[in-house]
Amino acid sequence: MKWNWDPLGWKKSTKVLLGLVTLWPLVYMVLFLLTIFSFVFILGSEDGRTNRNANEVDLIQLDRKIRNGEIKELTISGSSVRALDRASNIEYHTYVSGETTRAELIKEARELDANGRPRVDKIEENENQPPAGLFPFGFAALFAAHILTILLIFGLMPLYIVLVVKSPQLDETMRIVWVVLICMMGFFAMPIYWFLYVWRNRAPSGAVETAS
Repeated sequence: MKWNWDPLGWKKSTKVLLGLVTLWPLVYMVLFLLTIFSFVFILGSEDGRTNRNANEVDLIQLDRKIRNGEIKELTISGSSVRALDRASNIEYHTYVSGETTRAELIKEARELDANGRPRVDKIEENENQPPAGLFPFGFAALFAAHILTILLIFGLMPLYIVLVVKSPQLDETMRIVWVVLICMMGFFAMPIYWFLYVWRNRAPSGAVETAS
């Protein structure tokens, strides 16, 4: 059976399906950019909240303060460490490089002083980190969506070029213009062509009309 390249004879469902497929690369690009910007904004906000009133110290300085009983609260979340000064309520911020260093720091904070009390009154360990496999899975899913979208664009481009070349609504000049637009602008031009010549299926002024 010979395929009909004139959208005038297509079913509405076929036009809608082609429209959804055509719009997906543009929608995906918007969603991708929003996801990236949101991720950067969240990371920046978290970092700003953490460091706004915090003094940066290294582990040696923090260990000395813990031994001297100068820290009243210690919060360890992943590799991030926050400590609150007992006298001035100044917040200190540093990082631990691994589980061994983290365990030694907590052990140091829990040791008893000369009065039989823990060197640090309050110790919090936040274990709400994402699972180790979550990031690789998310990256793999994003990579797969990227590849599929690129392949979809490569498949749509020749389809629309054929539609332009075989369109009875366009003269030779407009065919050349649309082929160039589709080749140069890709998924920006294809939704416009779909709306003008597939969905509405109406030639603009100046185009050659051909009776069906």
